[in-house]
Amino acid sequence: MDFELTGLLIVTVVAVPYMVEILLQLPLLARMIAALPPEVRARLGRHPRHPRLGVFGSTPFFLRLFRYALHDDAGDTAEMAGLKRRARRSAIREAVFGLLLITTVVVLWRAGWRPPWPRP
Repeated sequence: MDFELTGLLIVTVVAVPYMVEILLQLPLLARMIAALPPEVRARLGRHPRHPRLGVFGSTPFFLRLFRYALHDDAGDTAEMAGLKRRARRSAIREAVFGLLLITTVVVLWRAGWRPPWPRP
């Protein structure tokens, strides 16, 4: 097996946990948006009305939602506190898997690996 294909397989295997984590965040995002108190939801800016379409929200919306999830508020319900904990853990896993993927690509690149596309 040549180095190009081997490197591609390594990158693919390392990318799988990152992609799975991203996909597992979608139902968590919908549950979190649905559980938001109306006044908090209004402060987050423009976003789709239906929680399942939350993935199509704007970048400012996601940044505000992430900032909201980072801090526990005294007024949080038990459900929201649990969702915030799950969101924080998921964000940490995503960051670890992302760093592992980036590190793998950089190490392979420095060793001479190049992806099979684009071809000159």
